[in-house]
Amino acid sequence: MKQVKYVMFIALALLLSSCKSSFTEADRLQLVQLYEQISSNEIHFKADAALPFNSQAVNNAINDILIRNGNSSSRINLIGDNYTLKIGEKTAQFYLPFYGERRVGGGYNNDNSYTFTSSLQNVTSSINQKKRYISYSFTAKNNTETLQVELKIYSQETAQLIINSSQRSYMKYDGHLSNEPIE
Repeated sequence: MKQVKYVMFIALALLLSSCKSSFTEADRLQLVQLYEQISSNEIHFKADAALPFNSQAVNNAINDILIRNGNSSSRINLIGDNYTLKIGEKTAQFYLPFYGERRVGGGYNNDNSYTFTSSLQNVTSSINQKKRYISYSFTAKNNTETLQVELKIYSQETAQLIINSSQRSYMKYDGHLSNEPIE
């Protein structure tokens, strides 16, 4: 019995030691270079898809509407709609849709999206080498709510924006960084 445990331990050790990370030194240097680039310039995030967090009731209602065009309540295609987040040195310009639940009244307007400009507060940025992305986070405020924003940048072509609002349900956007100017 001891011999079987010993053989299984050796097999497990060999299996784990043969697993190698596909994150090479070149990948790490590319991430550091991208980090330096975005630290000295504006960041232009273009949303390709919205991934809302909704209750089952909202999911059912949204699925009835969106299923006809190939979207679902868990992933809504935004390609071609030019939804963006532009982060400058001191401000952020939001032009993003919102799909989800509003937990506090938003007034009497019809605009439920994130369309406003805010000053940046509590800005932090770092490289998460273990998970292989750049984290850029900050706090933004509009007239009625406070947003905790995190932009996870995996490469120029792959980024994820996460917004936690004080009054709305959680929203996530998949997208990419854009080099073109955004008005």
